[in-house]
Amino acid sequence: MDFNQTIEAQLSGRVVRKSRLVELMFASGPMGLWNGFGTLKTKDGKLWLGFGGAGRISGVAQSIKGSAPELKLTLSGVDKTFAAKAKGEAAEYYDRAAIVYDQFFDEEWQCLDLPYATYFGLMRKLTSSRTADEGGFVRTVSISSETPFAGKKRARFSYMTDRDQQLRHPGDLFASDVAGIERPYTFPDF
Repeated sequence: MDFNQTIEAQLSGRVVRKSRLVELMFASGPMGLWNGFGTLKTKDGKLWLGFGGAGRISGVAQSIKGSAPELKLTLSGVDKTFAAKAKGEAAEYYDRAAIVYDQFFDEEWQCLDLPYATYFGLMRKLTSSRTADEGGFVRTVSISSETPFAGKKRARFSYMTDRDQQLRHPGDLFASDVAGIERPYTFPDF
């Protein structure tokens, strides 16, 4: 029977480790981060910058009863170029994808299999703070993201009526029969 490398390692009694990877799709280009040390190259060829245990992710949870949990990612000790993204234009990050992956490793921290996505959200808010330390300043960036379903209960900006459709797209007849939907039909008609 063919098993992937992670299951095969676990079944054979070897040590299997796991780490979270975060991919942030900024307008200027994607950025991959992981909570380990150094740069990680996964089997799909992507590079992930290590934050050496200074990162924290909270909110990766299963949606219960249709809720849309918020993901919070906090990174401490970031360089000033990354902190500048948080203070820059909202177009750099707002409504851009934030994807959290799980990556499994063997006991020597070599990648097993490809990373698999466990969370997809849209970045909403980036905040940056700077605190004084004996060695200088420590910059912290916090990223909040929501699932695409977070706005499902918000009121729509329009109604599905012919009049609204004509205001948006003059000449479009898509919604011309919407008023007839509420007509009662008797079936079978004897």
